[in-house]
Amino acid sequence: MTHDFIINTENVNEYKYRILTDGIDYTQYMRNPVVLFMHEREFEKKEDGKGSAVIGRCLKIYKKDTDLVATIEFDEKDEFAQKIAGKVERGYIRMASMYADVKATSSDTELVLPGQVYETVTACKLVEISIVDIGGNDDAIKLSKDGKPVQLQKVKLENDRNMSHLKTIALALALSADSTEDTVLKEVQGLKLAKETAEKEASDLKVKLKGIQTAEATALVEKAVSLGLIPEALKQTQINAFESDFDGQKVTLSKLISDKEAEGGQAATHQTVKEVVLGGKGSGNGAGTQEETFDYLQKFDTVKLRKIKEENPEQYAKLAKDYANGVRHVEKK
Repeated sequence: MTHDFIINTENVNEYKYRILTDGIDYTQYMRNPVVLFMHEREFEKKEDGKGSAVIGRCLKIYKKDTDLVATIEFDEKDEFAQKIAGKVERGYIRMASMYADVKATSSDTELVLPGQVYETVTACKLVEISIVDIGGNDDAIKLSKDGKPVQLQKVKLENDRNMSHLKTIALALALSADSTEDTVLKEVQGLKLAKETAEKEASDLKVKLKGIQTAEATALVEKAVSLGLIPEALKQTQINAFESDFDGQKVTLSKLISDKEAEGGQAATHQTVKEVVLGGKGSGNGAGTQEETFDYLQKFDTVKLRKIKEENPEQYAKLAKDYANGVRHVEKK
């Protein structure tokens, strides 16, 4: 008569620890695969009613997912074994358990499952298998180390790990290591608010700077247009070019404007000298004054135009009014 029994799962047992199936060594056990009842090894004693120690044998052991399963054959020629086999056959007993000698344990929290209190048994040697009436009682899963009872150490549970993380965060925030969760949370919220405020201020400054740059770019481009450096049709295109390279465009256009203004100043000086020589007067009046239109000064003598604006606002206003009314400089042939 044979029956299959699960002798180990990797779940947390009633004693709050667990055994990893892959760590169970049953090589030596299979050389003498005895099966006991309730992990007891007493021989038959008429006076206390107990039966013989061995009630069967294990024919094979195999893994089913993370479970370890044993195929057990009962000794049908043993009276006590027959009684236990009959209870198993009729469904009154359904459980089996193993007795193992611990070789290695781990307190690694990565191996800890919910409800686990003691460390995980990662390696053990199978000593015997027993048929048991109630799994999880004091004798259902027996452990020993070097033949002596073993007491597993407690592991740090999730709460301990969380507290450790809280201390680490508190220290990172320059708070005391024993700060409460509320204190740490308040500090984090303060940092979050400060970050959001700084980001908003940075965004506002960025918008303000863009406005200033756009105004400066527009003024430079309009100046370049008035000096004939840029066609009126390309005015907006040139302004847009400042968006991708403001500093580069500013340096380039400022240099062109400066050179053009310097060139205009020189041309105005040459024209004045020419008129004085040709006029023979040497007074700087007459034809010279006829050229002092807003259009002419803007093109050839911006320095003088600026000086008139600063020192003689009335004359500057008259020149500007004439320009608005269509007065333009006409080149002499």
